[in-house]
Amino acid sequence: MSLLKKKSSILFIFTSFLLLLISYGGFYSIYITKSISNDATIINKLGIVRGSLQRVAKLELSGLPSEDIINEVDLIISEFRTEKIRMYDNNNEILDEMNSVEEAWNKLINTVYEYRKSSSEEYRLQLLQDSEDAWYKANNMVLVSQISSEQKISKYKLSFLVFFFNILLSIIIIFLIKKYVKDALEEMVNKDGLTGIYNRRFFSEILYNEIKRSERTDKLFSIIILDIDFFKIINDNYGHDIGDKILMELSEIVNQCIRKSDLFARIGGEEFALIAPEANIEAAVQLAEKIRRKVEEGIFANDLKITISLGISQYQRLDDVNTIFKRADNALYKAKGNGRNRVEYLIENKVVTIDGDV
Repeated sequence: MSLLKKKSSILFIFTSFLLLLISYGGFYSIYITKSISNDATIINKLGIVRGSLQRVAKLELSGLPSEDIINEVDLIISEFRTEKIRMYDNNNEILDEMNSVEEAWNKLINTVYEYRKSSSEEYRLQLLQDSEDAWYKANNMVLVSQISSEQKISKYKLSFLVFFFNILLSIIIIFLIKKYVKDALEEMVNKDGLTGIYNRRFFSEILYNEIKRSERTDKLFSIIILDIDFFKIINDNYGHDIGDKILMELSEIVNQCIRKSDLFARIGGEEFALIAPEANIEAAVQLAEKIRRKVEEGIFANDLKITISLGISQYQRLDDVNTIFKRADNALYKAKGNGRNRVEYLIENKVVTIDGDV
């Protein structure tokens, strides 16, 4: 898997994870917001119930009608009864308190009706007692609901922090996507699609930069051009699929031989080039011979053996891209003409042949 594909996979996983976080944070914030709003409504209605409990008793004891208050509380209790699971988010503590308030309210109403039938001292005291018990339970439910709401507000603060964190992650992911697109475009422009090494355009650009650097620093460098011997015959006899595999395998071998500072590129069908910074002709010859031997010893696709020819040129003052490349190409041409599977280089346009180990 290429580095670009690895980056793409990592970025896809990271983006998916971020989208899940953002979605979760968004839905959770909506849920908490609605729940807090719902709690405010509930607490307000509970306040009405709590205040009404003692008012009912006072009105009844004063001989005044309390039906409007009873009907209002009955309606609220009925709403709680039919929707209490939804309204309280399955909070068992609040549900228990609600059941307790409902029981206390029903008991109070029964006592009210009994008191209306017989205004005895016994029922008067019972009415006061039931009113006080119901108020206590309603007040306790208000407190429990307020605590629950405060806990949700704390969670809301946490969800806000998560949302803020997601925004930061979004900024990071945008930066990564931008960098990924930039890297992808650079790879498309600078890399060879088959072998994954650099292409001729990028090679020429770096060669130009290396010449300028040598002009400033007086440091030498060399270039090596190599070509697979009889590659057309391989393609004709075994097909282009085998030929492509050989090109990829050759690229891997050369990459294993060169330094990190060297630049290796495919500049044609079966033609490759290498820039060796701060390498004089002797160092370049050693590197070229090392590559030649590794290729000669290797076994390639379809158990084939191949050889390569190499031409070398060292930077000379007043060189430009064309002149240094032309010398290396001429040396390669001589290597081909002198039997192939050899290294040759040019010194002041004089061809030097390398035979055997260096």
